Amino acid sequence: MTPKVLVGSTYGPVEARVDADAAVAYALATNDPNPAYLEGGVVPPLYTVALILPLFQEAMRSSIPQGAITGVRSGVHSDHRVVLHAPVQPGATLRCVAETHSAVNTKAGTRVTQRVALYDTATDRLAVEHYWSTLFIGGTTEHPAGPDLPDTTFPEDARSRPLGRHTIPTTRDQTFRYAGASTDHAAFHIDDAAAVAAGFPRKFLQGLCTFAMCSQAVITLAADGDPLRLATMAARFSAPVFPGDDVEVDVYDVGPLAEGGRAVAFEASSAGRAVIKHGRAELRP
Repeated sequence: MTPKVLVGSTYGPVEARVDADAAVAYALATNDPNPAYLEGGVVPPLYTVALILPLFQEAMRSSIPQGAITGVRSGVHSDHRVVLHAPVQPGATLRCVAETHSAVNTKAGTRVTQRVALYDTATDRLAVEHYWSTLFIGGTTEHPAGPDLPDTTFPEDARSRPLGRHTIPTTRDQTFRYAGASTDHAAFHIDDAAAVAAGFPRKFLQGLCTFAMCSQAVITLAADGDPLRLATMAARFSAPVFPGDDVEVDVYDVGPLAEGGRAVAFEASSAGRAVIKHGRAELRP
Protein backbone atom coordinates (compact mmCIF):
# COMPACT_ATOMS: atom_id res chain seq x y z
CA MET A 1 0.00 0.00 0.00
CA THR A 2 1.28 3.49 -0.85
CA PRO A 3 2.48 5.32 2.28
CA LYS A 4 0.26 8.12 3.49
CA VAL A 5 0.69 11.28 5.50
CA LEU A 6 -0.09 10.42 9.12
CA VAL A 7 -3.01 12.81 9.57
CA GLY A 8 -4.18 12.73 13.19
CA SER A 9 -0.78 11.77 14.62
CA THR A 10 0.31 13.82 17.64
CA TYR A 11 3.68 14.97 18.95
CA GLY A 12 4.66 16.29 22.34
CA PRO A 13 3.70 17.59 24.77
CA VAL A 14 6.58 19.91 25.46
CA GLU A 15 6.57 22.78 27.93
CA ALA A 16 7.78 26.29 27.17
CA ARG A 17 8.09 29.29 29.44
CA VAL A 18 7.07 32.75 28.25
CA ASP A 19 10.02 34.97 29.09
CA ALA A 20 9.05 38.64 29.29
CA ASP A 21 12.34 39.84 27.79
CA ALA A 22 12.12 37.30 24.96
CA ALA A 23 8.68 38.64 24.09
CA VAL A 24 10.07 42.19 23.97
CA ALA A 25 12.94 40.93 21.81
CA TYR A 26 10.40 39.45 19.38
CA ALA A 27 8.59 42.78 19.11
CA LEU A 28 11.86 44.61 18.45
CA ALA A 29 12.94 41.96 15.91
CA THR A 30 9.77 42.68 13.91
CA ASN A 31 10.18 46.48 14.21
CA ASP A 32 7.00 46.81 16.24
CA PRO A 33 7.08 49.80 18.64
CA ASN A 34 3.66 49.16 20.22
CA PRO A 35 3.94 50.23 23.90
CA ALA A 36 1.72 47.30 24.88
CA TYR A 37 4.68 44.99 24.10
CA LEU A 38 7.57 47.20 25.16
CA GLU A 39 6.06 48.54 28.38
CA GLY A 40 2.70 46.95 29.09
CA GLY A 41 3.54 43.28 29.51
CA VAL A 42 1.49 42.10 26.52
CA VAL A 43 3.00 39.34 24.38
CA PRO A 44 3.02 39.98 20.57
CA PRO A 45 0.42 37.80 18.85
CA LEU A 46 3.02 35.90 16.80
CA TYR A 47 5.60 35.54 19.58
CA THR A 48 4.59 31.96 20.38
CA VAL A 49 6.03 30.76 17.06
CA ALA A 50 9.40 31.13 18.81
CA LEU A 51 8.33 28.45 21.30
CA ILE A 52 7.05 25.83 18.86
CA LEU A 53 9.46 25.67 15.91
CA PRO A 54 11.27 22.48 17.07
CA LEU A 55 7.94 20.77 17.78
CA PHE A 56 6.59 21.77 14.37
CA GLN A 57 9.74 20.43 12.73
CA GLU A 58 9.41 17.12 14.60
CA ALA A 59 5.81 16.78 13.43
CA MET A 60 6.81 17.46 9.82
CA ARG A 61 9.65 14.93 9.90
CA SER A 62 7.64 12.20 11.57
CA SER A 63 4.26 12.55 9.86
CA ILE A 64 5.38 12.26 6.24
CA PRO A 65 6.85 8.81 5.47
CA GLN A 66 9.04 8.43 2.42
CA GLY A 67 6.84 8.03 -0.65
CA ALA A 68 3.73 9.54 0.95
CA ILE A 69 4.02 12.58 -1.36
CA THR A 70 5.41 12.01 -4.84
CA GLY A 71 6.64 14.37 -7.54
CA VAL A 72 7.86 17.04 -5.13
CA ARG A 73 10.13 19.73 -6.59
CA SER A 74 10.51 21.83 -3.45
CA GLY A 75 8.70 22.83 -0.28
CA VAL A 76 7.70 26.24 1.09
CA HIS A 77 5.81 27.66 4.05
CA SER A 78 2.66 28.53 2.17
CA ASP A 79 -0.05 29.54 4.65
CA HIS A 80 -0.27 30.40 8.32
CA ARG A 81 -3.26 30.84 10.60
CA VAL A 82 -3.14 31.80 14.27
CA VAL A 83 -6.12 31.67 16.62
CA LEU A 84 -5.75 33.65 19.85
CA HIS A 85 -8.15 32.22 22.42
CA ALA A 86 -6.77 33.83 25.57
CA PRO A 87 -3.99 36.32 26.39
CA VAL A 88 -0.55 34.80 26.89
CA GLN A 89 1.01 36.29 29.98
CA PRO A 90 4.75 36.86 30.51
CA GLY A 91 6.01 34.26 32.95
CA ALA A 92 3.38 31.68 31.97
CA THR A 93 4.28 28.09 31.20
CA LEU A 94 2.62 26.65 28.12
CA ARG A 95 2.05 23.00 27.22
CA CYS A 96 2.50 22.58 23.47
CA VAL A 97 1.07 19.71 21.43
CA ALA A 98 1.32 19.24 17.65
CA GLU A 99 -1.14 17.29 15.52
CA THR A 100 -0.99 16.63 11.80
CA HIS A 101 -4.17 18.39 10.76
CA SER A 102 -4.53 17.68 7.05
CA ALA A 103 -2.91 16.72 3.77
CA VAL A 104 -4.74 18.07 0.71
CA ASN A 105 -3.91 18.18 -2.98
CA THR A 106 -4.01 21.59 -4.66
CA LYS A 107 -3.22 22.80 -8.19
CA ALA A 108 0.26 23.75 -7.00
CA GLY A 109 1.02 20.60 -5.01
CA THR A 110 0.23 18.90 -1.72
CA ARG A 111 -0.38 21.12 1.30
CA VAL A 112 0.31 19.59 4.71
CA THR A 113 -0.87 21.49 7.77
CA GLN A 114 0.33 20.95 11.31
CA ARG A 115 -1.86 22.25 14.13
CA VAL A 116 0.12 23.28 17.19
CA ALA A 117 -1.97 24.00 20.28
CA LEU A 118 -0.61 25.83 23.32
CA TYR A 119 -2.30 25.47 26.71
CA ASP A 120 -1.68 27.56 29.80
CA THR A 121 -0.56 25.01 32.41
CA ALA A 122 -1.92 27.14 35.26
CA THR A 123 -5.50 26.94 33.97
CA ASP A 124 -5.29 24.11 31.41
CA ARG A 125 -7.03 26.53 29.06
CA LEU A 126 -6.31 26.58 25.33
CA ALA A 127 -4.49 29.86 24.68
CA VAL A 128 -3.23 29.76 21.08
CA GLU A 129 -3.50 27.57 17.98
CA HIS A 130 -1.15 27.75 15.02
CA TYR A 131 -2.08 26.11 11.72
CA TRP A 132 1.28 25.93 9.95
CA SER A 133 1.05 24.83 6.32
CA THR A 134 3.80 23.58 4.03
CA LEU A 135 3.22 23.31 0.28
CA PHE A 136 5.13 20.50 -1.42
CA ILE A 137 5.32 22.06 -4.89
CA GLY A 138 4.43 19.63 -7.66
CA GLY A 139 3.60 16.93 -5.14
CA THR A 140 0.64 14.56 -4.96
CA THR A 141 -0.61 12.28 -2.23
CA GLU A 142 -2.81 9.30 -3.03
CA HIS A 143 -4.41 9.57 0.40
CA PRO A 144 -5.62 13.13 1.06
CA ALA A 145 -7.14 13.43 4.50
CA GLY A 146 -8.29 15.93 7.07
CA PRO A 147 -10.17 19.22 6.77
CA ASP A 148 -8.77 22.04 4.68
CA LEU A 149 -8.20 25.46 6.19
CA PRO A 150 -10.98 28.08 6.28
CA ASP A 151 -11.24 30.04 3.05
CA THR A 152 -9.67 33.51 3.34
CA THR A 153 -9.90 34.49 -0.33
CA PHE A 154 -9.69 38.26 -0.53
CA PRO A 155 -13.20 39.75 -0.90
CA GLU A 156 -12.89 42.14 -3.82
CA ASP A 157 -15.78 44.32 -2.61
CA ALA A 158 -13.67 45.23 0.45
CA ARG A 159 -11.40 47.34 -1.79
CA SER A 160 -14.04 50.05 -1.65
CA ARG A 161 -13.58 50.22 2.16
CA PRO A 162 -9.85 50.85 2.76
CA LEU A 163 -8.71 51.43 6.31
CA GLY A 164 -5.28 52.61 5.28
CA ARG A 165 -1.72 51.61 4.45
CA HIS A 166 0.90 50.91 7.11
CA THR A 167 4.56 50.91 6.06
CA ILE A 168 7.23 49.07 8.04
CA PRO A 169 10.86 49.69 7.08
CA THR A 170 13.23 46.73 7.33
CA THR A 171 16.93 46.82 8.09
CA ARG A 172 20.01 45.04 6.75
CA ASP A 173 20.24 43.00 9.95
CA GLN A 174 16.52 42.16 10.01
CA THR A 175 16.89 38.43 9.37
CA PHE A 176 19.60 38.07 12.00
CA ARG A 177 17.57 39.88 14.65
CA TYR A 178 14.50 37.81 13.83
CA ALA A 179 16.54 34.59 13.86
CA GLY A 180 17.74 35.40 17.36
CA ALA A 181 14.27 36.16 18.66
CA SER A 182 12.43 33.33 16.88
CA THR A 183 15.04 30.51 16.68
CA ASP A 184 14.49 30.38 12.88
CA HIS A 185 18.07 30.17 11.61
CA ALA A 186 17.30 28.60 8.21
CA ALA A 187 20.38 29.16 6.07
CA PHE A 188 18.72 31.11 3.24
CA HIS A 189 17.64 33.76 5.76
CA ILE A 190 21.13 34.44 7.09
CA ASP A 191 23.51 33.42 4.30
CA ASP A 192 23.51 34.96 0.82
CA ALA A 193 25.25 31.93 -0.69
CA ALA A 194 22.59 29.57 0.66
CA ALA A 195 19.85 31.85 -0.66
CA VAL A 196 21.44 31.94 -4.12
CA ALA A 197 21.76 28.15 -4.11
CA ALA A 198 18.02 27.99 -3.36
CA GLY A 199 17.25 30.23 -6.34
CA PHE A 200 17.00 33.64 -4.67
CA PRO A 201 19.19 36.70 -5.35
CA ARG A 202 20.16 37.11 -1.69
CA LYS A 203 19.03 36.36 1.84
CA PHE A 204 15.37 37.12 2.58
CA LEU A 205 13.11 37.63 5.57
CA GLN A 206 11.55 34.74 7.43
CA GLY A 207 7.91 34.51 6.35
CA LEU A 208 6.66 34.77 9.90
CA CYS A 209 8.63 37.98 10.36
CA THR A 210 6.63 39.46 7.48
CA PHE A 211 3.43 37.97 8.92
CA ALA A 212 4.17 39.60 12.30
CA MET A 213 4.62 42.92 10.51
CA CYS A 214 1.17 42.43 9.00
CA SER A 215 -0.22 41.97 12.52
CA GLN A 216 1.31 45.33 13.41
CA ALA A 217 -0.58 46.94 10.52
CA VAL A 218 -3.90 45.27 11.37
CA ILE A 219 -3.67 46.24 15.04
CA THR A 220 -2.63 49.81 14.22
CA LEU A 221 -5.22 50.49 11.54
CA ALA A 222 -8.18 48.37 12.68
CA ALA A 223 -7.85 47.75 16.42
CA ASP A 224 -6.86 51.16 17.81
CA GLY A 225 -3.45 49.78 18.67
CA ASP A 226 -4.86 47.16 21.08
CA PRO A 227 -3.31 43.73 20.33
CA LEU A 228 -5.72 41.98 22.71
CA ARG A 229 -8.53 42.65 20.23
CA LEU A 230 -6.92 40.37 17.63
CA ALA A 231 -8.72 37.00 17.64
CA THR A 232 -7.57 35.29 14.44
CA MET A 233 -5.21 36.07 11.62
CA ALA A 234 -4.42 34.10 8.47
CA ALA A 235 -2.63 34.70 5.18
CA ARG A 236 -0.79 33.14 2.26
CA PHE A 237 2.87 33.83 1.53
CA SER A 238 3.48 34.72 -2.11
CA ALA A 239 7.02 36.17 -2.38
CA PRO A 240 9.96 37.00 -0.10
CA VAL A 241 10.90 40.34 1.42
CA PHE A 242 14.55 41.33 1.16
CA PRO A 243 16.34 43.14 4.01
CA GLY A 244 16.31 46.89 3.56
CA ASP A 245 13.06 46.96 1.58
CA ASP A 246 9.88 48.42 3.10
CA VAL A 247 6.85 46.25 3.79
CA GLU A 248 3.63 48.04 2.83
CA VAL A 249 0.44 46.56 4.29
CA ASP A 250 -2.99 47.61 3.02
CA VAL A 251 -5.92 46.88 5.31
CA TYR A 252 -9.61 46.86 4.33
CA ASP A 253 -12.87 46.59 6.24
CA VAL A 254 -14.80 43.38 5.52
CA GLY A 255 -17.68 43.99 7.91
CA PRO A 256 -19.16 42.96 11.25
CA LEU A 257 -19.03 39.38 12.51
CA ALA A 258 -22.19 37.59 13.59
CA GLU A 259 -20.71 36.97 17.05
CA GLY A 260 -19.56 40.58 17.42
CA GLY A 261 -16.41 42.36 16.38
CA ARG A 262 -15.26 42.90 12.81
CA ALA A 263 -13.31 41.18 10.06
CA VAL A 264 -10.66 42.87 7.96
CA ALA A 265 -8.72 41.82 4.88
CA PHE A 266 -5.11 42.70 4.22
CA GLU A 267 -2.37 42.40 1.61
CA ALA A 268 1.31 43.24 1.75
CA SER A 269 3.81 44.28 -0.89
CA SER A 270 7.52 45.03 -0.96
CA ALA A 271 9.59 46.57 -3.75
CA GLY A 272 6.52 46.53 -5.97
CA ARG A 273 5.77 42.79 -5.50
CA ALA A 274 2.94 41.15 -3.59
CA VAL A 275 4.46 39.28 -0.64
CA ILE A 276 1.32 38.42 1.37
CA LYS A 277 -2.02 37.58 -0.25
CA HIS A 278 -5.49 36.62 0.99
CA GLY A 279 -4.94 37.99 4.48
CA ARG A 280 -7.88 37.96 6.89
CA ALA A 281 -8.06 38.97 10.53
CA GLU A 282 -10.94 38.90 12.98
CA LEU A 283 -11.15 41.43 15.78
CA ARG A 284 -12.96 41.39 19.09
CA PRO A 285 -15.27 44.33 19.87
